[in-house]
Amino acid sequence: MTHFTLHMYEIKVRIMYLLFSGLCTFCILCNSQNQLVYIVGKPFLEHQQTFIFLELTEAFYTFLRLSSVLTLFLLFPALVYHIWSFFIPSWYQVERKRMTRHCFAFFCLLVVEVLLIYSVIVPEIFNFFIGFEMAAGTGQCLSVEFSARIESYVLLLLRSFVFLILFFQIPFLTVFLYSRKIFHVSSLYSSRKSLALFSLLLSALIVPPDVLTQFFLAFLFFFFFEFLIFLGIFLDESERSSLGHSRDCC
Repeated sequence: MTHFTLHMYEIKVRIMYLLFSGLCTFCILCNSQNQLVYIVGKPFLEHQQTFIFLELTEAFYTFLRLSSVLTLFLLFPALVYHIWSFFIPSWYQVERKRMTRHCFAFFCLLVVEVLLIYSVIVPEIFNFFIGFEMAAGTGQCLSVEFSARIESYVLLLLRSFVFLILFFQIPFLTVFLYSRKIFHVSSLYSSRKSLALFSLLLSALIVPPDVLTQFFLAFLFFFFFEFLIFLGIFLDESERSSLGHSRDCC
């Protein structure tokens, strides 16, 4: 067998492992509906302990969608591991250590991000929206009460998780691009005016037409871009100092 045939056979075996693992995970999640409802609804239990569905098949398709998304999320570390195991024999020792550090840092940050989003950020988002609920008899002629619909709640939770996880990966991706010399801090520093305009446009697309809210969100975005510039300058200075120290030792 040639090397190409061996590599293709290895890829096929790894794909079969992933498919089998994904199928087993999906079946386990589909048979754990009570546990899924508790885990998903835990950030919301202090406000609502009952979910409703308005169509006969709504709850079924909601649990199916939730099980599929959780299966992909739980299968992602296995996918990264198989990719790492496939490419690691062809790398030098220095490249192996560097990529292993990147993968370890990525998974550690991912776990911290998920715990932070699940225990702090998502409950605060729900508390903000629940604050618009109005009860009659407290100076209000009408009452506005909330009844949690399972499909809307799950969709909002999944969208919040996906958006926040992708947003929190930007610093890690920036550090990776800086370290691989794919992206340089000078290009980001020279386009600060464009970043400020992009922050204003992005805030105008996200929040309602409120000037103060838009400027506040634009300031947060611009501060985040400034943090990325500061991170790039810090990495450049640390690399220069390490190179100077190695030259002095030589």
